[in-house]
Amino acid sequence: MISVLNHLRLLSGSKLLICCLILPFLFACGGAKKVIQTPTVPQVSQSDTKVDTVVWVEDTSAPDPIFSDEVGQEGAGELLVDGGVNVPSSEKLSSYNISVLFPFYSAAYNPENDRSRNKSKRAVQVYGGMQLAITKLEKEGVKMNINVFDTKGQTSTTNELLRRSDVYSSDVIFGPFRSDNLKLGAEIAQEIKKPFISPMNPSNKIAANNPFFIQVKPGLEAHCQAITDHLLESYKPVQVVLVVRDKVGEKERLQIFQDALTASGKAEKGEKFREYLVTDYGNEFENMAFENFIIEGAPTVFVVPSWSSESFINNVLRKIRLVKLENEVVVYGMPQWKNYERVSYDYYDVLNVHVSSDNQLDRSKDNIRNFARDYYNRFGEMPNEDAYYGYDMTLYMGKMLAKHGSQFQTQIDAEPFMGLSTGFDFETVYDLSEENLETAKIKYIENKHVDILHFKEFIFQAVK
Repeated sequence: MISVLNHLRLLSGSKLLICCLILPFLFACGGAKKVIQTPTVPQVSQSDTKVDTVVWVEDTSAPDPIFSDEVGQEGAGELLVDGGVNVPSSEKLSSYNISVLFPFYSAAYNPENDRSRNKSKRAVQVYGGMQLAITKLEKEGVKMNINVFDTKGQTSTTNELLRRSDVYSSDVIFGPFRSDNLKLGAEIAQEIKKPFISPMNPSNKIAANNPFFIQVKPGLEAHCQAITDHLLESYKPVQVVLVVRDKVGEKERLQIFQDALTASGKAEKGEKFREYLVTDYGNEFENMAFENFIIEGAPTVFVVPSWSSESFINNVLRKIRLVKLENEVVVYGMPQWKNYERVSYDYYDVLNVHVSSDNQLDRSKDNIRNFARDYYNRFGEMPNEDAYYGYDMTLYMGKMLAKHGSQFQTQIDAEPFMGLSTGFDFETVYDLSEENLETAKIKYIENKHVDILHFKEFIFQAVK
């Protein structure tokens, strides 16, 4: 039996933690389907079990994808997409059965332990946002029966849940977070030929030959392309310096950016970004020589596609600031930079730091404030970015279901959407391992919408 806890309204003072007490609803291994109406505060263990998080996983073997919105129709009652994979014809139903498989870690949640709460927080917040979206969709006449399950972050549990009759017969599945669990879900999606949504994982190594797999988080290549396209609006390639550490994963990102430059169509034949490979790891990177790349009398753009070491980023920014003198410098970084705690905001300000991001949450907007008020009134805590994301994702998918029916993913690349903070612009990713592009198989469908944020007035703001 798997239990997940209801979100309770929080009180002030010493009563705050009491509001996280267990109020379980049950997902029996057999028996009737349970429709869940409220989000959950799971129980989380303090063990060393790997936490489900969003981490870019580098793909060292797969070729660069191309994108197409071509979907042809063949035969009666089903679509034949590129690569020969049959997709059933889409049906508009009176209601849709939706399964949500998230890592709530409910069985061992400890409300008095920060690590324990944080382990469950992402799933809780995303699901809370989903619930507000479901309420809105119901008012608009979109009926969905929601079944929620706790994967516990475990492959064995996920496999068992995916084989349950009520999950297997779902019209749409919102999958787990971790890659190994998502791979199991991708296989099920191919069996049942139903849309399977990867809500939080941007890895490009999960699905193959799978027109049912919908990746909502943009992958690393999408972020690199967005940064490249944005900086090329104002600067020439010769002004740009790519900065990475002498590590396999980071060095591979150099080629991703060079390919993005080529794809932009703004480079002369053979023109490349300049590259700086940091090999000195001693003495806090004091020997980094950024002065060799500064352009006198013109802006210099440093692109630093690194995020795993906050110390490294802090030292890169510190050294650039020291050597830039009166010269103009712009730095582009990655979305994880928004959450750094040890990097001085003074560096972000002086160096005109920009980052790529899959959301542009602006808490000063009225619709954002209204959502925060509604979320707090319903669940007793303030929403973070994940809650807004869960709301936007579910609202968009629900609208697509209502408009296009059970196989809405065949139309998803033709209908971009901007939510409260997250944009959706899906493209089909093809496998180019075969030479014949006309018969290339669909790997999966990926959201390519990436925003560029500029650090201004002590916050990251969407570039206008």
